[in-house]
Amino acid sequence: MPLMRLIAENIGPFERLDIDFSDGHGKPHRGPHILAGVNGSGKSTVLRAIAWALSWDGYGFPEEEWKHFLRGPKSRALIHLAPEHSSPYIVSVTADSNDNWGEPQRLAASLGLDDLGEFEAYDRWQAFGKGATARRHPFTMCAYAPSRSISHVAARAAMHPLKRPTDYCLAFEAAVQNNAIQGWLVELFSKEALAKGRGQEFVSYAQSIALFQDALKLVCDDPTISVGVELEPNLEPRVNFRCNSLNFSQLSDGVRTTMGWLADFMMRQDQTEEYYRATIREGLLLLDEIDIYLHPRWQRTLLPAMRTALPDVQIIASSHSPFVISSCPDARIHVLTLDEGGAAHACPPQAAPFGESVTATLRDIFGVESRFDVQTEGDLKEWDTLKREEAVGKLTPAKRKRLEALADDLSERSEELRLIVKSPSALQASLLNKMVSPTAKRNGNRASGTAKRR
Repeated sequence: MPLMRLIAENIGPFERLDIDFSDGHGKPHRGPHILAGVNGSGKSTVLRAIAWALSWDGYGFPEEEWKHFLRGPKSRALIHLAPEHSSPYIVSVTADSNDNWGEPQRLAASLGLDDLGEFEAYDRWQAFGKGATARRHPFTMCAYAPSRSISHVAARAAMHPLKRPTDYCLAFEAAVQNNAIQGWLVELFSKEALAKGRGQEFVSYAQSIALFQDALKLVCDDPTISVGVELEPNLEPRVNFRCNSLNFSQLSDGVRTTMGWLADFMMRQDQTEEYYRATIREGLLLLDEIDIYLHPRWQRTLLPAMRTALPDVQIIASSHSPFVISSCPDARIHVLTLDEGGAAHACPPQAAPFGESVTATLRDIFGVESRFDVQTEGDLKEWDTLKREEAVGKLTPAKRKRLEALADDLSERSEELRLIVKSPSALQASLLNKMVSPTAKRNGNRASGTAKRR
């Protein structure tokens, strides 16, 4: 269910927000779409504005908390959706239920369209409320914030299934349904085993298990990870990871967080298929702070793995990681900025910096010019200023002494800095001696001893 565009006004740090989630040529693009920007630039607000427009009773969207992001009755959001199996449509929502922003004429003006001939237009209550079945279609939509909510469940009776696949689907911090996930996994393995034992069809259960297992291997970047069910002392799902059988509480934070939203989303995909009696796994996945708790090596592989594991799902995520942003060739990057008055703005989307270095991504996307720590960056600037004075013959004896001390200090920090501030011939003998490896010293001592014996 690709989202094509988001327009919002008077929400969080945004007076006006207009983000294009298409491929740049007016066609749907499943992404990943990555929201990047400094803290306070509205990355989470964008995700929540989308969820606000899509939300309905039981979806778990934090309406009361969201009210604090709104700037009064004229706060509003509009989304343009292009489902694969039905006509495009527009949904709008306002803080003031009496606002008529959802009228076609005003929608056309906001979108810059001359007419709405090919679109259907609804407010949120029409599109997702009671009686809207004809306009809804089989897709899974979920919104997740970082959460370590999957954990050990002691009793099988506590593993309650969801009543509907949309229960708490847009709840962000509360979206991952731990008990339902474990009940879903136990049920899949149990039904597969029972069907096999009775000689009945079990392929559908095996396929669901295989889809989740394969996705988990990809997203966790580990071909050995798997999920099974332990019979004793309690019937519960277990994760086989690095030669250990672990309950959900024993997983690392990175695995718990990632496995939590992945299992929850794929469980809802299964339930959506059953609810609509369809085989379409189309969906919209909103992920806030996708890189939290993850090692840089895992950050580099996450997006390509998600794109492979969830091919029919549009992914919109926020990230602070240059490893995430530069990892996927098909990603679209949406940089959010803050002006001097504290208002946020969305820059035009750009292609992912695929093939560029992390240093280039830090500079071009995040505006971080230096690849060194703050103290080293300051010392390098001082060294550079002194070198410029030296070049024009304005270096005093005191400043020359300072320049030499800086060069020695920086040279001792790393080989990279040493190559910047000194050539090997200029290094002091004491520093050169420190650079000699213990192995070289031992070899030199042996050679000296041999010569003496001779």
